[in-house]
Amino acid sequence: MRFRILFISLIFIFASPVFAQEWGLVLAGGGGKGAYQLGVWKALEEFGLDKKITVISGTSVGGLNAALFSSVSTEEAENIWVNQVPHFLQTDQDLISQSGLEYIMNALPLEKIDRSHFPLVYVTAIRSRLKVLKWIDSNVLGSGIGSHAYRFCLNDCSLQKKKSCLLATSAVPVVCDCVWIDDGDGGHYYSDGGQESLGGDNVPIDPLTWHNRLSNVIVVYCSDKNHARRIKVKDYDNLNIIEIFPSIDTDGDSWLEGVLDGTTNFSANRIRLLIKTGYEDAVDILTKRGFSRVSNYWFD
Repeated sequence: MRFRILFISLIFIFASPVFAQEWGLVLAGGGGKGAYQLGVWKALEEFGLDKKITVISGTSVGGLNAALFSSVSTEEAENIWVNQVPHFLQTDQDLISQSGLEYIMNALPLEKIDRSHFPLVYVTAIRSRLKVLKWIDSNVLGSGIGSHAYRFCLNDCSLQKKKSCLLATSAVPVVCDCVWIDDGDGGHYYSDGGQESLGGDNVPIDPLTWHNRLSNVIVVYCSDKNHARRIKVKDYDNLNIIEIFPSIDTDGDSWLEGVLDGTTNFSANRIRLLIKTGYEDAVDILTKRGFSRVSNYWFD
């Protein structure tokens, strides 16, 4: 009996650093393709990894999903994606309806995203002015991706600012209007943070590097490996990074097809397919990495 107690104690001693590790989650932008990230989140929940995540960073629909996963249950999030998004986000007049998005957002308990609760949630946007100069700086002068990205933490701001930041990060240029944010610097108009040609950042991993306790990061893309702009894993050699890509073609063969059938496709059938694919892809990757479902642990 004493040997058994000693054995169990040793297991907990050696396992505790693993279970104490903090995780970060990066959610890339991609419009309607973001339904894929809900499927991945369902898998993370099933494997118990959602409870380890202390920081989420997202751009565009990735930012919206970060807020969604932090404020409602997975079942509620799926209901929003499957039933509300197709109805409110696309109309005959708009490829992406900002008023429809705002309607959905007003029903969310965003006040739950508070500094006293984990996870911390960051969203990325860029200021809408001087776009030509931003393009020159990013592409000609070489300042590159992220050079003009602004990161907003949703945990330490008012409810109205939370909504403004979420509308701004997802304000696709041309399709959507810019959004005013009281940013503490006199206030500015902002738009979609995924405009990498203007110094934006569609795969916003950098905010996670501000938190030294993080040792593991999951990056969820909305585009498959042939179309996604991937992070350079070697630039973050202090982190264990797991990348998750759609196993299906989410962008098509041309830019126009990528917009119409990917970014602005909010049909219920497409959303269901992406959720299913995201779940299956994540389960496959996590299983190959040696993770087990929470219900499989002997102490559960």
